Amino acid sequence: MATTSSIRLSDTIVAQARRDADTFNRTISGQIEYWVRLGQAVESVPGFDIDRVRAALNGQLDVRLLAHNELMAFEESLGNALATPSAKSNQDMKALGDAGGAVGYDEQGRLIRTLPGGGVEVLEDPNEGRAATK
Repeated sequence: MATTSSIRLSDTIVAQARRDADTFNRTISGQIEYWVRLGQAVESVPGFDIDRVRAALNGQLDVRLLAHNELMAFEESLGNALATPSAKSNQDMKALGDAGGAVGYDEQGRLIRTLPGGGVEVLEDPNEGRAATK
């Protein structure tokens, strides 16, 4: 089991970590640990530019223009964001589902389409092998 340590950080760093943690769906301590790992990578790789990674994450830079190590940082950040959606992302997804027409998998692994008013149309059920409406 990993041990933890307490350290002192400026209020500014903690506020920035809180902001970025929300953006990238991490805890504050997870965000600071991520920055530490990035800092280690940055110091060991000439030409690495975190601003380019941020620009790619924000859709302002073509991912194909990233250097190999920048791409690795981009993919890790993107993977973390997708693995743990934010409360706002969950809210947005619920709104899409409530409007009807959204397609995805439910808890039973069925491919469904949401219907206005909260119903679902089962497009594919791996347990039955046929479509049905609920």
